[in-house]
Amino acid sequence: MVGRLSGPAPSRRVVVSIYQPEDWIRVAPWWDRLVECSPYASFYLSAHWIGAWLQVFGQRLRPQILLFEGDGHPVGVCLLVERTERRGPFQVRRIYLNTGGEGPVDRIMMEFNNILCLPGWEQEVAAAFGRVLRARQWDEFAAEGVSPGPILSCLDTEGFPEGSWSRTLHDTFYVNLARLRQSKTPYEDSLSANTRRQLRRSLEIYGQQGAVRTEVAPDACTAQRMFDELIELHQRRWTGRGQPGAFASPRRVEFFRALIGRAFPAGAIQMLRVAVGQSTIGVLFNFVQKGKVYFFQSGFNYSQERRLKPGFVTHACAIRHCLEQGFDEYDFLAGDARYKRSLAKDQRPLAWMVFARPRLKLALIARLRAVKRAAKRPALKRAEG
Repeated sequence: MVGRLSGPAPSRRVVVSIYQPEDWIRVAPWWDRLVECSPYASFYLSAHWIGAWLQVFGQRLRPQILLFEGDGHPVGVCLLVERTERRGPFQVRRIYLNTGGEGPVDRIMMEFNNILCLPGWEQEVAAAFGRVLRARQWDEFAAEGVSPGPILSCLDTEGFPEGSWSRTLHDTFYVNLARLRQSKTPYEDSLSANTRRQLRRSLEIYGQQGAVRTEVAPDACTAQRMFDELIELHQRRWTGRGQPGAFASPRRVEFFRALIGRAFPAGAIQMLRVAVGQSTIGVLFNFVQKGKVYFFQSGFNYSQERRLKPGFVTHACAIRHCLEQGFDEYDFLAGDARYKRSLAKDQRPLAWMVFARPRLKLALIARLRAVKRAAKRPALKRAEG
């Protein structure tokens, strides 16, 4: 029995229990309940994401599941992944918060990261989390894509009071669909004149082939077929540029398929295709959580004339669909790509953070990197000249 999830009492002690990947079937109900009750939940912290990640990477990376209990019931939960990574001649022991540590080829980006925690328990959970980490041997602790807020503040003061973090902030751009709906403003009217012009021109050219339509996968089999098409379009585009593309790793593809299999039946995956006539314009792989749509990956058809903007058209049609379906936000996730700034006017920060213990090898690594950067500058200046 999971036990009730309620608000904290005035005097509280948090106990930490540690579980292994094979214990997920036991922990999953607690995790689900905390997702329902925690204001820090996101799709990346859902049982769908965590379960699929453990299915594909759990036996290889052997993460630990930390369950925080207070007043006799779960008040917080997270994963810890410990990895030894080579940096030049050095080996660095790093711990990741939640999913991470897969390696460069298989890496799955983590965003809207956090410790799932009941409101009011942030300080106690962060302090207990800090005690767990201080008892272990490691060089760096990494929390990637963390949403600023009480948990992050408490990690500073309670989890790691003896030092400081290095932080890199990246904005996520999003469309506030709820505000558009309330103001009764058509999505296109929220865009700049130049973006509207490009979008309308592309729609007019596509319209010569027939009506542009938006199709959403109604079942898991259709979702997997759309995913196959997305992979083909995406890889064609990126391998044509001499890049491996997001689906070059079989293990990553396995993870995405497992994620669709787990999350689609629950309505947490949106596979969306925009087409005209017999041709696909683009396919989107989106996440859905608590009224919010996260754009995760895409495949666009660039085989037609260069004036066309298949990405603009696909996203605009997807945003229209989500606006009509009553969603509150359409989030492009982290990255300062030009198309995101063009199609979304709101933004918020996520933090990529590393806490490093005082280690001579880390100081030497930082020094070697600085020397390498300095050596590159004259060559860059000559190239620019």
